[in-house]
Amino acid sequence: MKIKRNSVFLTLAIMVAILLISITYDGIKNYYIEAVNKSNKYVYPCGNLIGIKAKTDGALVIGYEDESLEYIGGIKKGDNIIKINEKKIENAYDIYEYIKDIKEDFVYLTVERDSKELVIKIKLKVEDEEKRLGLWVRDKVSGVGTMTFYDPDNEEFKAIGHPIKDFDTSKILKIKEGSVYYPTEVNLEKSTESVIGNFDCNLDEYNLIGTFSNNDNEGIEGNIINNIKHKLPLIKVGNKNEIKRGKASILLENEEGYVYPYDINIENIYENKVDKNIVIEIIDEKLVNYTGGIVQGMSGAPIIQNNKLVGALTHVFEDNAKKGYGIFIDEMIELDKRN
Repeated sequence: MKIKRNSVFLTLAIMVAILLISITYDGIKNYYIEAVNKSNKYVYPCGNLIGIKAKTDGALVIGYEDESLEYIGGIKKGDNIIKINEKKIENAYDIYEYIKDIKEDFVYLTVERDSKELVIKIKLKVEDEEKRLGLWVRDKVSGVGTMTFYDPDNEEFKAIGHPIKDFDTSKILKIKEGSVYYPTEVNLEKSTESVIGNFDCNLDEYNLIGTFSNNDNEGIEGNIINNIKHKLPLIKVGNKNEIKRGKASILLENEEGYVYPYDINIENIYENKVDKNIVIEIIDEKLVNYTGGIVQGMSGAPIIQNNKLVGALTHVFEDNAKKGYGIFIDEMIELDKRN
């Protein structure tokens, strides 16, 4: 998946910078609902590109203005600020608004860290009689990914196949509210032997697909607001035990904006690797000519084998853009948790 980031520095005024970046996990660049009966589950496979915008629940600490302990206290990069003193904090602007009028020289921050809440006292910085935290924080993300499937039973979608993480801290973002849109003006930078390419686009906020707040190891999950375009026929959901090495296909939006199947080869299958269960190689020259292999923004592309949805693309090999990882579809829809 491709992410844009909004960095907010709390000075006399709030300055917002949006940068286009790629996410890296474990040395591999990542261009990253349930079934009543696993033998009879059918969903609509997707494969269309989506624009993603989300607001975090709180303000994520991504850095320090300076390294002085008195201004940092015990705050760590990746901590999520949810309160200042007893004031609930929903975003970076809340921090600015609360601190600018405070009389004390210090505050107590309540932060979330590893699913625990901690209260930490830190000193405020003062400049030209204005007070502020000496921290860099972030409260918004946006990017491009791929829709995996739409479940007509509950009108929910699942996409990207891995969590949205913060680039600077590698922490899974706690999402307050997110939206997915049909993109406009899609641009493609093809992958080469030395560079992983990417999809980039503008978002059409009047062309909303759905909303989400769930962001977990298996991707994002949300509710459909408007009908999915270019709806493909229902497909049976496959079990991970049915996946075999050999030929398969992935679904991806082509240059004309239509979802098209491309040939891949499943090389290996791993039971116990989170979002890296399937090793695939692109063997379809049409896709190689189009994208150069796997690019950022293809996370979530459905993997089809023997007319069943069996997985979704999640990662690309940094040294070979024609190869990547996928996640079992079982993991995305938690089939194994219901019998």
